[in-house]
Amino acid sequence: MSYFKKLGVKIQEKKLKLKEKRAQNKIKKFHTHDEKLVSSLASTKKLPNKEQINYISKYLSSTEKIIIRILSGLILIAVASLSINFYWNHSELKPKAGGIYTEGLVGAPRYINPLFATANDVDLDLVSLIYSGLFTYTDQGLEKDLVESYEVSENQLVYTFILRQGIKWHDGEDFTANDVMFTINRIQNTQTKTPLIYNFQGTSIEKIDDFTVRFTLPKPFAPFLESLTIGILPEHIWQNIQPENMLMAEYNLKPIGTGPYKFSSLTKNKNGVIKSFKLKSNPTYYDQVAYIDEIDLKFTENFEQAVESLNNKKVDGISYLPKEIRARIINNRNLNFNLLHLPQYSAVFFNYDKNPILKDLTIRKILTHATNKEKIVNEILNAEAQIIDSCILPGTLGYNSEIVKYPFNVQHAKTELDKLEWTLEDYVDPKKETTEDENSDEINAEETTENAYPYPVRKKGSRYFEFSLTTVNQPENVKIATELQKEWQLIGAKVNLVFVDPSNIAETIKTRNYEALLYGQILGYDPDPYPFWHSSQTSFPGLNLTSLNNNDADNLLENARKTTDDNARAELYKQFQNIIAETVPAIFLFNPTYTYPQNKKIKGFNTSQIITPADRFSMINEWYIKTDRQWKK
Repeated sequence: MSYFKKLGVKIQEKKLKLKEKRAQNKIKKFHTHDEKLVSSLASTKKLPNKEQINYISKYLSSTEKIIIRILSGLILIAVASLSINFYWNHSELKPKAGGIYTEGLVGAPRYINPLFATANDVDLDLVSLIYSGLFTYTDQGLEKDLVESYEVSENQLVYTFILRQGIKWHDGEDFTANDVMFTINRIQNTQTKTPLIYNFQGTSIEKIDDFTVRFTLPKPFAPFLESLTIGILPEHIWQNIQPENMLMAEYNLKPIGTGPYKFSSLTKNKNGVIKSFKLKSNPTYYDQVAYIDEIDLKFTENFEQAVESLNNKKVDGISYLPKEIRARIINNRNLNFNLLHLPQYSAVFFNYDKNPILKDLTIRKILTHATNKEKIVNEILNAEAQIIDSCILPGTLGYNSEIVKYPFNVQHAKTELDKLEWTLEDYVDPKKETTEDENSDEINAEETTENAYPYPVRKKGSRYFEFSLTTVNQPENVKIATELQKEWQLIGAKVNLVFVDPSNIAETIKTRNYEALLYGQILGYDPDPYPFWHSSQTSFPGLNLTSLNNNDADNLLENARKTTDDNARAELYKQFQNIIAETVPAIFLFNPTYTYPQNKKIKGFNTSQIITPADRFSMINEWYIKTDRQWKK
């Protein structure tokens, strides 16, 4: 081999060895780098850094990289889901301040004053929102409100109340015992002319200190605490207004109280009728401050208009939904229909001093036999009521299920009228009866036809079986009265219906200007029937709507008021019910449920039992519209 050829081979070998050495050095370098990575992870126990992660990708195929990305995404989703679930399970929606609640009411406010509000549901509604009493009604019964604590003497005559401190009137003045003293004194003043005067007759009140008052009763009165649910007036506002002038005071429409809401503004139409009334949440309320910022009350003439406003979403709720117009609601899915239990009954009350026919006990019994209560409840009230036969409701203290009852039986009623010699004859209205003209024997045939009543009427002697039935001009009442007219017409009675505007019914009752009255009476928390049935209550401001004057019944009611022994009271009430059943001063029809519709945006309404319709607002400070999610404590 030539020298140059050998030299070329050697150079080539050296190049190969150099390449091999470089390759080995490179591999060694990579190994050293890997060792450093592993060592760094092992020593620091940290997650891989960006450089380390990027290095790993050099050994992954494209498929492996996709799989890792998918798995990483799933892990992130799982972690997020677990975090959200953890937060959801360990947090809750809490009421948040804010929002406006708008409600439609039938009628208009007149006296937003606890002393004069009893005859007007709208006034009572506003009083319940603006004023506070010593006690209040809730689902749990009668509870302390402005009272911190109280004691009752062993003889049940002396009640000592310690008042809450730190309470402010809406104008910022302090609430004290002086306000309680002033309110009771004004009630007891005959110049004030409040129907509440009968609740405190013979009762004395004294101030022990700025936050302690003592009542002394002339005799034990079991329902006394219930009397103290009336709103308390601010002395500093009313003390310069004479009792006889209180009805004319501006504060009856711009009231100042201590309740959860305070007066904001009102609007009137051109005729001076109040059309809306706005209230603002009271930020200094002594209990939980109301969540809803504003209550806007809008007044309508009837329930049909109220329902129309609800359908048009001009209001979020209405004060009451009569059963006969419930079908007119078109947005059922957006509403909660709150069915409230109300201690109330509807009855036909006989003012038989106004009509001698109704003085006959047998006639009153006959009318009861001719009354189809089941039809009224099922067909007019959609079965949302309970048939009753007594003024004391089932389930309340002293209810007596063994009283005499008068089941529906038209044939029996007719037979009894036959026995009394009431015969069926064509009816001729005595007021329009055609008389012979002095100069002519002719009779005005056209006038006679117009005056003719198309149904035969019972007559005895010169008197027809005729009387008037008066009721409030509201759809439900009108339907029931019309049904009663038809039922009693079947036995030969002529019933003249008189419908009174809701704004005038208080005057009708005050003057007792009716012969028979279809009306609903709301009972109190305590079942005491005294205000409704004692003979002393047959004239205004008493609530006895009949002509009942029975000494035995009076004595039972008086004695029941004197005992706090529930068993003894129950026995007295049972005896009283027997007298009512036997004397039939009224026909008891049904105990209704109270339907209160609200938009579902209103939350926190948990009331199920009320004493008056205004008690639907008893826990309004717990209602809310807005919410906020917060960690559970």
